[in-house]
Amino acid sequence: MAAYSKTTSNTAPRLIALVLLVLLVLIQYPLWWGKGSERGLQELNIQLVKQKQANENVLAQINQIQAEAASLREGKDALEARARLHMNMIRENEVLFRLSEYPEDKK
Repeated sequence: MAAYSKTTSNTAPRLIALVLLVLLVLIQYPLWWGKGSERGLQELNIQLVKQKQANENVLAQINQIQAEAASLREGKDALEARARLHMNMIRENEVLFRLSEYPEDKK
């Protein structure tokens, strides 16, 4: 009976150590590879930087459009300049010259 107690007393601590090791691995898994992992955090930071840049670009476009709208509301000169630029409109008794660039002659 003494031999039996020696084998059980050596097996129990090994089993407990193995269970604790498995639990430790299971606890560490989400930290390194799961949803809230370090790698996931880095990916989210990269997405955040890209989104902030996109937001700044859109904000710049909005500011430019608001400035154009305010300019068009304020005076006739801005409206006339826009029509001349985008629609090639001219006043009465004016002549419009269009200059185009030709590619250089190849030798």
